[in-house]
Amino acid sequence: MVAIIALLVAILLPSLARARFQSRVTVCQSNLHQLGLGITAYANEQGTIPFGPTVELMFSPFLEPNDGKLATNQIWTGPQVVLPKNDVDPQRMGLGMLLSKASVWPQMMYCPGDDTNDPQEELAKVRERTDKAAYSSYLYRQLQETNGRGKLDNLGKNSATPPRLATALALDINSLLSLDPDAKRTNHQAQQVNVLYIDASARSYDNRKHHFSIRDENLSDDHTRILQDLAARRAEILQECDRRY
Repeated sequence: MVAIIALLVAILLPSLARARFQSRVTVCQSNLHQLGLGITAYANEQGTIPFGPTVELMFSPFLEPNDGKLATNQIWTGPQVVLPKNDVDPQRMGLGMLLSKASVWPQMMYCPGDDTNDPQEELAKVRERTDKAAYSSYLYRQLQETNGRGKLDNLGKNSATPPRLATALALDINSLLSLDPDAKRTNHQAQQVNVLYIDASARSYDNRKHHFSIRDENLSDDHTRILQDLAARRAEILQECDRRY
């Protein structure tokens, strides 16, 4: 009898684990859909999708200067020089600019399948309004691989060959970089990725071949080019998202 029970448990456990995994993927899609509605409301009110403000690099080689033209998962600027443009709270950045909207709350910025401690540690930074930079579970496009005008109904075309319409807004971040402990950030064990599009739909794709991942092999041997290499890889990921739409 014990052997039979052990066999049944061995059979059921993988199914239960897969069900839990899929449940988190589904909740993640719901989060992205809600963020998509928030972006739509923001764009209707402000005339553009949220991007910026200008943040200058000061303290870490892994925090990029960003004026809204690079995709980022940073939502709180932290200890940096900020040059706000008509933003009542210059500490909000990128997707974090939605935090002023009633329909968006901080928990939405975090994937239930986040494999790091970000949903606890990073969320606390935002809630406590600390002077430390905070990051979400989602890579947000901002103006990268667009025409730079930020109009939701016309983001322009990306730089792929041939160019495609820019349609993706955000996606699960999957960084497998080994250069720094904080550089590794994955959702859904980097096996699945959800992508938010301009119509607020969230679509799920298989990522076992790492079409949407950032890996060591995406960086050149020239360590002075790390920021350029990261920007180039994120451009490739955005192009892949646009291609799938």
